[in-house]
Amino acid sequence: MTHERPEETGRDSRNRPANPSSAADGSWLLAHKVELPDEVPGYVARPALEARCRPTGRRLTVLHAPGGFGKTALLARCCHELRDEDVAVAWLAVDEDDDPVSVASYLWLAFEQAGVSVLDPDRNGRPAGPESSADPTADTPAHYRVNLLLRAIRRHARPCVLALDELDRLGSAEAVLVLNTVLQRAPPNLHFALAFRERPEGLDVAMFSLEGRGETLTAEDLRFSPAQIGRFFDSRYASPHTSDAQPARPQRISRAQLAAVTADSAGWPIALCLYRNAMHSGVSVDDLGTSDTAAAWIETRLWRGLSDEDRDFVLDIALFDWIEPRLVDEATGRSQSRLRLAAMDSLSGLLQTAGGEGSAVRLHPLIRDYCAARLFRDDPDRFRRVHAGIARALARRGHVLDALRHASDAGDHALIGAIAEGAGGVKLWLRRGADALRALDGWLTEDVIAAHPRLALVRCISLTASGDIKNARRVYQSAAMDSVGFNLDGTGQEDEKLRTDHLLALGMFAILGCRHLTHYHPLISTTAGLADRPGLDPLLRAVLRLGMGIAHNEMAQFDEAEQLAERARAGIGPEAPHVLPHIHYQLGLAAMARGQSEQAERRYQRGLDIAQGRADDTGMVMFGTLLRAELNLERSAAAPVLSTTPVSARLLGEYGAWFDVYAASVGVASELAFDHLGPAEALATVERAREFALATDRAALVRLLGALRVSLLLFDDRAGEAERAWRAEQLPETDEGCLDLKSQRWREMEALACARARLLVARGRVGEARALARGLRGAAKKRSLLRTLMRALAMSARLEHEAAEREAAAGHLADALRLLDRTGYARPFYRERRAVVPLLERLIDSDAPGTVLDDARRMHAILTSQPAAAQVPAPPLYSPKELDVLRRLTTHTDKEISRELSMSYEAVRYYVRKLFARLGVHNRFEAAHRARAMGLLPNADAGDAST
Repeated sequence: MTHERPEETGRDSRNRPANPSSAADGSWLLAHKVELPDEVPGYVARPALEARCRPTGRRLTVLHAPGGFGKTALLARCCHELRDEDVAVAWLAVDEDDDPVSVASYLWLAFEQAGVSVLDPDRNGRPAGPESSADPTADTPAHYRVNLLLRAIRRHARPCVLALDELDRLGSAEAVLVLNTVLQRAPPNLHFALAFRERPEGLDVAMFSLEGRGETLTAEDLRFSPAQIGRFFDSRYASPHTSDAQPARPQRISRAQLAAVTADSAGWPIALCLYRNAMHSGVSVDDLGTSDTAAAWIETRLWRGLSDEDRDFVLDIALFDWIEPRLVDEATGRSQSRLRLAAMDSLSGLLQTAGGEGSAVRLHPLIRDYCAARLFRDDPDRFRRVHAGIARALARRGHVLDALRHASDAGDHALIGAIAEGAGGVKLWLRRGADALRALDGWLTEDVIAAHPRLALVRCISLTASGDIKNARRVYQSAAMDSVGFNLDGTGQEDEKLRTDHLLALGMFAILGCRHLTHYHPLISTTAGLADRPGLDPLLRAVLRLGMGIAHNEMAQFDEAEQLAERARAGIGPEAPHVLPHIHYQLGLAAMARGQSEQAERRYQRGLDIAQGRADDTGMVMFGTLLRAELNLERSAAAPVLSTTPVSARLLGEYGAWFDVYAASVGVASELAFDHLGPAEALATVERAREFALATDRAALVRLLGALRVSLLLFDDRAGEAERAWRAEQLPETDEGCLDLKSQRWREMEALACARARLLVARGRVGEARALARGLRGAAKKRSLLRTLMRALAMSARLEHEAAEREAAAGHLADALRLLDRTGYARPFYRERRAVVPLLERLIDSDAPGTVLDDARRMHAILTSQPAAAQVPAPPLYSPKELDVLRRLTTHTDKEISRELSMSYEAVRYYVRKLFARLGVHNRFEAAHRARAMGLLPNADAGDAST
């Protein structure tokens, strides 16, 4: 019996995901981005306004007003009330540096904090993966995460709210597109509340207004009336240093002062806070003067009564995302920051606190922006010095990506390089996963890479994973020359860490499918020597053994692969739990190939359980879902429901998928497409993956996909095209070339041999096909490849059936049925069902052994039935207006549709975008093709091949 270790569970004692607030960097500071802010001191309730702002009253609530109008305070108050009513409220405050992946990650984290679990299994025990209603064209990590999130929200069923604060800070157009995806595809139980000074360019909220499902509150709605201003000053208000012995006291003003304040402030909430703070400091309202700009207000009100030292302190803390006193002291060389903050009346009401753990606060965004800009203008050297101090302090705490951002703001390339190398460079992938490595690469400039060969390897891996092989090679070759073959660091000194990182990078290139299998043998030898070296970092040793295990798995050396994976598992400590799913998947792959389906299922599920307990490496969840889908398909004797969204090869590349994951993904996607949408869609699926494989120099994947394409053409009775495709791909013309396991992976062998045998039959060369099938069965038996053996037996049965060799066909089929109980792999019978069904009928009428006879009857019943799952799923309901637009997409422009349907041009554009989102396509012709496949449009005429 296998005993799982506690650190492998990925969950706490209450079965909740462990470390739910971990982002790619694991930073608690950034986690406050998703914490609902506490109520500000002296908050004045305005029931009528709060009722209008309540997000659950409509699908979209917008607070659109300049800075300082209390948008955050009002929205937070409404969200707190909803949480008190047990409504799930996700809160996210965005920043200028947020990119598409970070926005998607924080959305995910925000809902986890709100109690909507994204990765927990659904009621049927399936992982919360993408579903048919998610976007099937999503090919980026951000959109994949959004798909998972939307499914979780839909599964939550009860009303929930997404509150997005400070949206005007979002500078990335791609990140705005991610938010548009959420807005457009959100299930009906999700309500939105958006707060911004100016609407981000490209943010699509017009659809809510067109459909009457949104309301916007502007500055005029948020201004305080004279009566509310009076209540504001009459309310009991606690300053930061109020104690029990010195209770809060009201800040009353006279009618004349109220009139003056009302006229001067124009009901601007932050102006009222500045007034009140000045009064608390002993300054008369009559002495405050008037100003009509935010900067002047801050200058005259915030600085009044502050010493030069206190002003410098406020300017410094404006550079912190969240102000944690000990971090401030460490980064700036100050002391007693906590007491200083508490004693500054001028900051009362201008500090926001989050409701999570920790004591961090932050300045009001308007004040923070002003102070940071002033410090940069008045003393740029100090601006950079404070940022550098923050970077060093965060790096010492292990918050690498936060530190790099501040080092970048400091403009200190040497510091960026030191922090990145200190984090381990390539090893950051080992310790924190693909998301962290990708984020690390985002902070590396050309100057940094040129000075640090170890960081050049980070760039190489990131570029290779994303498919930019040309630039990856350029960076690699340049770094190799500068470091004399990756032996000398940037200062010309011998660097053992650089040599180790280089070996890791070579192994990763091989695993990603960018190196020929023949390169495995010397690489394995070198890696084995390093892995056995005394004193090596245990995590590095474990990862090296895992890499060797992957190589042995692909070479069908499963005993060695299992031994290495188990040794790697024993060496993984709690510092790298994200590696554990990888190990379980390797053990599962070995079991799957050997026909041990139940053991494979347990291993895949074990890996998924661990991966689902983490929110910082979506790739492991994706990979486990795909591998398990492949296993479930192999055990299916009928066309399963099209319930999973295909994952693009580009997206797999972004997460650093290895060869087996690509093969599983494309295999499942093409078979499901063939069953449900027809041969054309299946071939298109393979072709899209093949284009990626060619562009990214994945030779092994290109060969496998070429063989798969040939098999699909033959299944569709297109032998001539299959013949031309085989020659165009320059696939092997000999049995030895197909069956060689020294220079190709076992999946390549399986795909090539099966495709060529089918092609030989189609050519009428039955004898050659029989010999190749015999060779494939022998190779499969020798390596215990029961999955391959069952495919070969089913294919052999079809071959002999078409050759009218009934006894031989029945013998192969009986052998396959005997293995069925052992493996559970029923899919080979379904693939060859045109020959298998009549063979089963003759077997049932024969005197076959009882077990074989029972299996034959059961399989025949399944293959001849027409279950509902085998039918194309009914399309979702579309409105008459949507169908009117859909019918005209390929024949009319948007302006023509507008005139013909008497709709505004903006409304037509809205419906076109909505149709693209619902159909999961990018252009009009794809939309028409998908609509015909779903039965929304009649089939095109034979001459209309363009769609």
